[in-house]
Amino acid sequence: MTPNLLAVVLAAGLLGSGAGPAAADVPHVKHVFIVVLENQSESTTFGGKSQIPYLADTLKRRGAFIPNYYGIAHESLPNYIAMISGQAPTLENQADCQIYRDVIPGLPTSNGQFIGTGCV
Repeated sequence: MTPNLLAVVLAAGLLGSGAGPAAADVPHVKHVFIVVLENQSESTTFGGKSQIPYLADTLKRRGAFIPNYYGIAHESLPNYIAMISGQAPTLENQADCQIYRDVIPGLPTSNGQFIGTGCV
């Protein structure tokens, strides 16, 4: 079973502002922060009985809350790699990199994944 990852995306400069009808009205995004929480359910972290009101109320109101966002693997490392790169893990990353091995990218597959080897 893959862990449930929860993400809150905050775009500084966009917080509290609505997008206008024309592209010229959209403010410039200066910073994007991604807060990733794992190993707890969405309702525990962001629900009405959350023990973390800053996350459940303040950040949720000020950012873009992304529910039902799930990891692709059981260990944490391959989920982080996939989140920032869009790539599936190597066999070594799938096991949370127990031994360092230089990463050797593979050739692209028909779905755009590069199946390589290694673990950093």
